[in-house]
Amino acid sequence: MIEIKNNLVEYYQLFRSYEVFQNYIKYAIRDLSPQIFVEKEENPQCIVFYSYPAFFIFGEPSKQYNENVFSLFTKDSWIIASSNAWKQAIQDHFKDDVQIHPRVQFSSSSLKLDYIRSQRRNIPTGLSIVPIEAKHLTKGMIYDDVITKFYTQSDFLSNGFGFALINDQGVCHGFSLTNYPIVGHEIELYVRVGYESYQHNRLQGMGTTLCTYFIEEALKRGYVPIWDSANDISTHIAKKLGYKEEKVWFMYHHL
Repeated sequence: MIEIKNNLVEYYQLFRSYEVFQNYIKYAIRDLSPQIFVEKEENPQCIVFYSYPAFFIFGEPSKQYNENVFSLFTKDSWIIASSNAWKQAIQDHFKDDVQIHPRVQFSSSSLKLDYIRSQRRNIPTGLSIVPIEAKHLTKGMIYDDVITKFYTQSDFLSNGFGFALINDQGVCHGFSLTNYPIVGHEIELYVRVGYESYQHNRLQGMGTTLCTYFIEEALKRGYVPIWDSANDISTHIAKKLGYKEEKVWFMYHHL
């Protein structure tokens, strides 16, 4: 594969129409200067967008260039493809050195705020849900899971928002927030409940409840809260809140 050094903007534009992980791509283009690789410089049929640790493939698999594409992928990287046709080719090439993670992309067009509010559950004694502030970002699960990964170039409070599930001592037990810095009118929701010794708060409806606060705030601010599910629990919550399944796709982890 050939790395493109000039005129990157025209290649970045191609990925702005990528069907999955749009928020990550937009954030990477703005903040991280992704690399672009092609199998040939004139009229390329396959283009790879790389922003650590993720490789995005644009195009269909072909025996003419598959091996060259696969040679780009480093250990412990994540691979996203614009077509599910890559699944068999990736599996055949990497064999036991790849994990395949099915994901579900949902449409938010059917969301209804009154219904979303109705899905809230009572918060257990000793816990509360509050807007995320600076004091929640210096240590703990939000810092470990989000700030150190996706907000190294952008300030969270200026480029994102969300809600924290905290106890009486201010320790965070869960969150719902913008997974990546906001670029545009669509924002991706990331929810997590339970961390290290606090996993007893799972399976009590707190994940769903956190999501209702985030979605309501997103809609008030004029954003479209999109949902891309990585597991059965996330899929269940999305459907419970009124999201409609739109696309099943696959993410690959090169071990």
